[in-house]
Amino acid sequence: MGLKAGDTPRKRAGWYLKVAAAFVCAAALPAAIPSASAYFQEKSVHHSGLQGTKKLALTFDDGPTNQTDDVLNILKKNGVKATFFVLGRNVDYHPAAMERMSKEGHLIANHTVTHSRLGRRYVRNPELLLKEIGGAHQEIAPFLRTDQGLYFRAPYGFWKSEHADALNADPILKHYVGPIYWDIGGYTAIDEEGNASSSADWDCWRREWTADECATGYMREIRRKKGGVVLFHDVRMRTATMVEQMIPALIRDGYSFITLDQIPAYDKLKTPPDKPVGKPTS
Repeated sequence: MGLKAGDTPRKRAGWYLKVAAAFVCAAALPAAIPSASAYFQEKSVHHSGLQGTKKLALTFDDGPTNQTDDVLNILKKNGVKATFFVLGRNVDYHPAAMERMSKEGHLIANHTVTHSRLGRRYVRNPELLLKEIGGAHQEIAPFLRTDQGLYFRAPYGFWKSEHADALNADPILKHYVGPIYWDIGGYTAIDEEGNASSSADWDCWRREWTADECATGYMREIRRKKGGVVLFHDVRMRTATMVEQMIPALIRDGYSFITLDQIPAYDKLKTPPDKPVGKPTS
């Protein structure tokens, strides 16, 4: 049910009607989603509690794409499970990759339909916010593992506190943990000797760096922090090449790999299923 380039205004309008109908009839969504419900937060969730633990949660944003299978092959080869923050508009183009994510034990998460910056426009028009996040949920729902929770990351990490109330009033979307931020991979920095001391893959490729050069920054930041949620994007082959280099080295260094639903720090965001909808109480 995704939007595609070149769709007519009539087709786009019909798509939005389908999404709106989904919120009216919750029965249209899979009943297998577990009761580990959590409220959207007013601020992005920065604290993973993984620093210093030598545990890494690898996350891949903006897929699935033609490169996602390469990433999945590398993860499978190394016995690593990861989290994929999926764009709803990409799902129809790559159903096989979505099936692989699910069958191979990865966590599938929500990254909106169109990768929109969720700014003031979405505060003024909360129905647009519901279409972005609810529409993505509709796309990924058939592929979600029945034992997984629901997680959301905002595109660009951009978020407004007012979004939480609008989403927590929805009977389906209130079950999401988020928005989830990251510990590693959010920016590029260069030391006095001209080497990367931290890296963000999208910025590495903008700078025309090699996979080796970009990996240097990721590895140095990981070793400084000794654990955390790591941000990648499964949209370039160089990211897959870099991850293929990094994982064996990290395993040799004694790091282990988990998915977001294995992070204890996020448990405090979970709310009993029978608790009234609203802001979490401290």
